[in-house]
Amino acid sequence: MPRSASPVLRLLAAHASDPTEKARLLLLASSQAKDEYASYITKDGRGIVDGLATFPSSKPPFGHLLELLPKLAPRYYTISSSPALDPATVHLTVKVLREPMAGGAPDRIKEGVCSTQLGDLTLNTAAVAFVRPSAFRLPADPAAPIIMIGPGTGIAPFRAFTQQLLAEKARGDTPRTGEVRLYFGCRRQAVDYLYRDELTNALDAGALSAVVTAFSREKGQPKVYVQHRLKEDGDHVHQLMASGAYVYICGATAMGRDVVAVLTELLSVKGGLDAAAAAAAVKRMAAEGRLVQELWS
Repeated sequence: MPRSASPVLRLLAAHASDPTEKARLLLLASSQAKDEYASYITKDGRGIVDGLATFPSSKPPFGHLLELLPKLAPRYYTISSSPALDPATVHLTVKVLREPMAGGAPDRIKEGVCSTQLGDLTLNTAAVAFVRPSAFRLPADPAAPIIMIGPGTGIAPFRAFTQQLLAEKARGDTPRTGEVRLYFGCRRQAVDYLYRDELTNALDAGALSAVVTAFSREKGQPKVYVQHRLKEDGDHVHQLMASGAYVYICGATAMGRDVVAVLTELLSVKGGLDAAAAAAAVKRMAAEGRLVQELWS
């Protein structure tokens, strides 16, 4: 329950017949118990079901609870396939979230609402879904370089791009002469390297120019992230941006922020711009559709 759940706690307190439970609920709902609230509810991820189980003497009317419940927001997943390769199917790349609460009690398990539902689906069962437009589009100019940055499930749109590029080659479309580089990161190469065989085949077929990997949890190795690889390739990355490259970033918000910071730094250090001019150049790339981000927390 977020801090906005205080009305729910007060509702539970109002309908608690046990004085001790009522006092505890009122305390958690008060501004005096911010630290306890953060520790007991926020960190351990406790929700309304937990509240009803923990304070069994509270029996609020079901309708009153429903009035206080926020609407469940839709979950958005990037399509990870191209209809040019297979028009009959749509692929998603989803991490099923089912793991211990970070910093919480050992028995507290965090489960994704939608990812676990998808993970539990069996063949020939249905799920309600809808499609909305995406800003991810391959550049119309076949000479434009492409830089794709997608660690983890952030590889989803770039798998779709790769399939599209392979389909273009198979159809004999105008060849793409611009370099196509993918920066992919994950924890462990042997476990988390998504679509490794497909990417290797795309490299062999010439649909991709390079796949640069970063592994952050390899035993005995330092943590390496995609932003580190971009800095290592700084001269080349800056050259591509200077020649009109399209940069696509997909993944966690923090990663996206770090990657944009690296790109800004490259424009400054390699391009001789001051900090303000480099930041303006990045904003200009975004305004021109040459820097596209799809990020989530």
